[in-house]
This record gives sequence, C-alpha cells and structure tokens, in this order.
Amino acid sequence: MENQATETKSLNVKSVILLIGVIFGALISFAANETFLSIIGGAVVGLIIAILFNSYILPQKPHDR
Repeated sequence: MENQATETKSLNVKSVILLIGVIFGALISFAANETFLSIIGGAVVGLIIAILFNSYILPQKPHDR
C-alpha cells in the first residue's frame, strides 16, 4: 500500500475572520446607507470589530486537560 498522506496547509483563521469582518461590514453599511462612502466606513468598522474579536474573544483559556 502506498503512502497516501499528503501535506495540507493549515488555514490562518485570524486573517479569514478579518476578511469576513471587512466584507460583511462594507456590505451591511452599503445596504443601510447606499453610498460609496458608507462602504469605506463599514469596512473600517468591520475591521475594527474583527480585530477586537481576534484579540479578546477568540483566544481561549488553557484547559487543565
């Protein structure tokens, strides 16, 4: 039997969360205000919220097991 194991690259979860925060922040802001400036503002707010999520909510406390 041949060795079927292949190396898989791990997914960088923090950068995916930042990307999702920026995209959805811009989309929600554009849907609410329908201006081009709201897209930029929503992207900035989404980025800030995603950074806060990554730094405070995402890190889990170490378990004793």
